[in-house]
Order: sequence, then structure tokens, then C-alpha cells
Amino acid sequence: MVANAELPWWLVMMILFGFVGPLMRIGTRGWGRRAGSKALRGPEVQRLEAALGERDQVIEDLQRRLGEVEERVDFAERMLASRSAETVSRQ
Repeated sequence: MVANAELPWWLVMMILFGFVGPLMRIGTRGWGRRAGSKALRGPEVQRLEAALGERDQVIEDLQRRLGEVEERVDFAERMLASRSAETVSRQ
């Protein structure tokens, strides 16, 4: 058995600040908001979703164009390799 089961004062303060502090912030600000943040409203959300949709389209277009460039580079490499092989075989 433990004769002296008293907790150190610093541990009690850490527990107090660790649990009571966030509970007080939740009570004063509400569950859904954090300090300094604004709740998004309908028009803002719609504008952001439209901007994301436009960016998604741009990214898809860039991916398609990059794929085409990769195919062209592969073709050019094959052509150069075949020409190099022909010149080596002639010599």
C-alpha cells in the first residue's frame, strides 16, 4: 500500500489546464468554430466549389497534354534509335 498518495501540485495543474481549459473554450465559442475562424456562408462555398471545379478541369487538361507530349517524346526516341541503329549497321 502507498502511504502517501498525494499527487504533485504541477500534475494537478496540468490536468486542470488540459481538461478544463478546452471545455471552457467549447462552452464560450461553440463546437463548430475555432478561434479566429469564420463560418463559411452559402455564396462563399459555391464560389470555392466553382473554383475547385475549374482547377480540376485545368489539371485534367494538363494531364492529357502531358500524356501526348510523353507519347511524342517516346516516338522521337524510337526514331532516333532506329536511325542510329541503321547508321551503325552501315558502317
